[in-house]
Parts: sequence; C-alpha cells; structure tokens
Amino acid sequence: MDEQNPTSSSTTCCGDWRKAVDDLSSCTEKLVREDPAKAVGIALFAGVLLTVLPIGRLISALVRLVFALARPLLLVLGAVKLYEEFQKKK
Repeated sequence: MDEQNPTSSSTTCCGDWRKAVDDLSSCTEKLVREDPAKAVGIALFAGVLLTVLPIGRLISALVRLVFALARPLLLVLGAVKLYEEFQKKK
C-alpha cells in the first residue's frame, strides 16, 4: 500500500525530506533524554549565538526586500497576463 510512484520525483523528494526531518527529530529526542544537561548547554549556546549575530536583522531585511519587490512583480505579471489575453483574442 505504501508504494511510491517511480515516475513522480516530487513524491520521492518529499518522502526523503520527511524521513530526514523524522531522523533528526528522533536523534534530537534521544540526545535530550540521554544527556539533558548537554542539551540545555547546546540550546543556551545556540540562543547566545543567535542573539550576538545579526541574524534577526538579516532576516528582517530580506523580508522587507521581498515585500518591496512584490508590488512591481505583481504588476509585471498582471501586464503579461493581459498581453497574453489580448493575443488570444486576435
């Protein structure tokens, strides 16, 4: 029942991605259960690293850029669609 279609590459890609996430999740859970102090230390280090590095600013700049480019992109796509519709009517 759980056969994957060999012609559909997106299905296998999603399956591989899900398997990788599940493996990472189970590995993380195993680490936390075996050595909780080490897990807390790693989480603390990751939190400090994310606080010190300007990752938040980089992500917010990227989001602002995406939203700034969204309007012109939608305008161009709308113009292309109108052009295609006029070409169909001719």
